[in-house]
Amino acid sequence: MGSLDGKVALVTGSSRGIGRAVALRFAGEGARVVLNCRRSLEAAREVADRIEVSHPGASLIAQGDVSSREQVEGVVDAAVRTFGRLDILVCNAGIAGRGLRLLEIRDDDWRTMIETTLTGAFFCARAVVPHMLKAGRGRIITISSTSGITGGTSGAHYAAAKGGLISLTKALSAELAPRGITVNSIAPSKIETEMLRDAPEKEQLLRKIPVGRFGTPQEIAALALFLASEDAGYITGETIVASGGYR
Repeated sequence: MGSLDGKVALVTGSSRGIGRAVALRFAGEGARVVLNCRRSLEAAREVADRIEVSHPGASLIAQGDVSSREQVEGVVDAAVRTFGRLDILVCNAGIAGRGLRLLEIRDDDWRTMIETTLTGAFFCARAVVPHMLKAGRGRIITISSTSGITGGTSGAHYAAAKGGLISLTKALSAELAPRGITVNSIAPSKIETEMLRDAPEKEQLLRKIPVGRFGTPQEIAALALFLASEDAGYITGETIVASGGYR
């Protein structure tokens, strides 16, 4: 028996990195998982294939851009039509900040960052919450960043989007807690994903992490699993930092 048996989870941006790890971990704990991606269909199919090997019928690929309200509603409709319910939402979709300085950030850079990371989470929550209200329970988990707390080094647009995600989490948690829905955020830092692998200052960053290594997507997935479980029913409105002590 898994801790998520019978549950259905939508994980945005789940074709790679943290989202991929969350989807695989949730499926391993008995959840049926809706895999969302914008363009990376081949990568999403690889995740679905891995799930189907041991959990036949437990995955659904729902392609869609979270910055589009219509596409988000289409993803949610497909999930409910296929599995009949939605219990867990993990808002993970986002883009890298690339460390741009203020005067390097173009209008399109700002707009795309905010629309994908922050507006996307808003659209997803607004589409999913009615189904959770009907069930009388639910779990929403946003994947933010320590940059949303400290400002970080990935650019003002990235910090603003991730900080806004933390504030959205707090607002939704207060509104939805009386209805049985918890809303929490995970703020990772220096996780071994494509964004970090491409960073030119990678070795310098490593020397600044007290635990002496980068985090893994699987460690963030384990934290998401706890927040999605029944054991986390008294935790809401929180932002949990996973940084290896990096500040």
